[in-house]
Amino acid sequence: MLDYKKIFSIKPFSLKKKEKNKWYFTIQKKLTAYHFKNCEEYKKITNKIHGGLNSYKKLSELPFIPAYLFKDYNLITKSNTNLSKILTSSGTSGSKNSKVNLDRKTALLQSRALSNIFQDILNKKRGTMFVVDSPKVLSGLQLMNARGAAIRGFSQLVDRTVFLLDENLNLNIDVLKNFVKNNPNDQFIIFGFTSFIWQYLVKIINNKKIISSNNGILIHGGGWKKMQDQAVNRDLFNKKITDTIGINKIHNYYGMVEQTGSVFLECEFGFFHTSIFSDVIVRDSNLKISPIKKDGLLQVFSLLPLSYPGHNILTEDIGSLQGEDNCKCGRKGKYFS
Repeated sequence: MLDYKKIFSIKPFSLKKKEKNKWYFTIQKKLTAYHFKNCEEYKKITNKIHGGLNSYKKLSELPFIPAYLFKDYNLITKSNTNLSKILTSSGTSGSKNSKVNLDRKTALLQSRALSNIFQDILNKKRGTMFVVDSPKVLSGLQLMNARGAAIRGFSQLVDRTVFLLDENLNLNIDVLKNFVKNNPNDQFIIFGFTSFIWQYLVKIINNKKIISSNNGILIHGGGWKKMQDQAVNRDLFNKKITDTIGINKIHNYYGMVEQTGSVFLECEFGFFHTSIFSDVIVRDSNLKISPIKKDGLLQVFSLLPLSYPGHNILTEDIGSLQGEDNCKCGRKGKYFS
């Protein structure tokens, strides 16, 4: 349906506004028509909320799905391939989890996009990834939560994956210390959900400097609601990581199980960036487009979902667009907080 070969031939953060807007809008329009035709639930939702499909002139006019509907409905877009996996969100205790149906093609597209996005901050030499989680999170083959899906996705970027927590969530820091000692110049990755890294790594180490400066990169995402409850912000989190395990390269990412793969990478200046796979709009309380640097609801787009209508979602997250094509980090496209 879409020319994914051409899409993946473009560097993730290379397109300026003039180059991306018309191209991205055209693809999103095709995805909207595809899901409307092949997903009965999406068709009903679109008819109910947006009055059906209309003639659209820009991205902001295309019909979106509120994120919470993935918690209440089983949204499947019929395709020629069988569904191979169901992903569930890692929701807060007591809340409903979102459920996403994946076929093989969508899963492969998501994995490949994730790899392309993060090659922007990784060197070409693969290596070792230390995961701040337990291997039991991967135990579900057909049903998997967001943590497990993220770990599987990032594991494809490296040669070896090592879990730092056992099945009882006890930390084995010695395996990381020994690696740095024996491979002082090698690049490695530490990966995990933000709240897991804070609770099971940073707080367990308890302000001790256990590893000196090294070539590590820390990649983390999700779990910020739990962090805010503990009054932990980005600056404090990053400082604790550098002070305890000597890592200076720290990248957060913003994403959701409904759009696995097309995550928004945080740059060196603390902003999240859209890639060629994604876009973002900020809406006010009346769902009008918010001015730049004005808080509102984030509406996020992805080119990857084919087995479910997750291409255009109005989230429940608050953010603000900070600019486009002019971030100090040099990456092109929109960037936001």
